[in-house]
Formats: sequence, structure tokens, C-alpha cells
Amino acid sequence: MVSDSVKEAWQDNTKINKVILDHLTPEMVHARTPGEGFTVAEHLLEILHTPKYFGLKFNEEKLGAIPNLYEVKDNEYIAETDLGRIREVAQQTAVDVLEAAEAADSKGELPHTNLDMYLIHMMVHDAHHRGQLLLALKTNGFPLPSEDLVWGPWKNQ
Repeated sequence: MVSDSVKEAWQDNTKINKVILDHLTPEMVHARTPGEGFTVAEHLLEILHTPKYFGLKFNEEKLGAIPNLYEVKDNEYIAETDLGRIREVAQQTAVDVLEAAEAADSKGELPHTNLDMYLIHMMVHDAHHRGQLLLALKTNGFPLPSEDLVWGPWKNQ
């Protein structure tokens, strides 16, 4: 069971992720966080793969169907850079994760105390990687999305 407040926050978080994704250009996905950190594509991979990774612990059938946005070459994860594909998987992930959490009878093998806490953890995780992604854009000379668009969903705008 997912509380109404967490469901609403999940939907707002999804809107913010979409704002970021819609802002990105193919050139931006290669921008790297300072100090040899992740690229924008790698931050997106973290945002989109982590809910699936944990979600498999309570609904492997539904969430296992979400496509991976990486390939493994020489024991290294290579993040998808095609923004069209990333946007499609982002939408599917947001919908499928929430639907799976709402339909779940239990938290399964999740390390979280309940499904609300799982979704909250994923939103906090998203916020961390969005911040890192924006830092990568800024330090590489790319424009940032409008603050109103990024914060609007949290303000019911």
C-alpha cells in the first residue's frame, strides 16, 4: 500500500525528471561531473535503474520487464546516450514502479521498512543525481533548465 502523499510526491518527482530529460540535448549527455565523476548519461542511468534494482525485490515479473539503459563491455557499464530511448524508459519506469508498489501485498525482500519508504528513498536518490547532473551541465558551460520548471511541481504549479 502506498500513501496518497507519497503517490503525489512520486508523480511530482516524475514531472521534474521529465523537465530535466526534455531540457537535455545529445551534446549534454556526455558532460561530466567535476573530479572525473559521472557523465549526465550515467546520472540518468542511476536515476532510472535504481528503482528497478530495488523493485525487483518485491515484483520481479513487472519490474523485470523494464529495459536496461546500459550494456556491459569488458566488465564496465556503458550508459545509454540516446535521449529518445532514455525518455521512453523513464516514463515506463515511473509508471511501472508506482503501479507495482500500489499493487504489492508486501514489501517482499526490500531493505526498506515499507513501500512508502522505498519510494521516498528513490525520490531522494533522484534528487541527488539530478543535482549532480545539473552540476555537470553548469561546469561544462551548458544552460540549466528554468528554476520555475524544476521547482514548479513541488509548488503545485
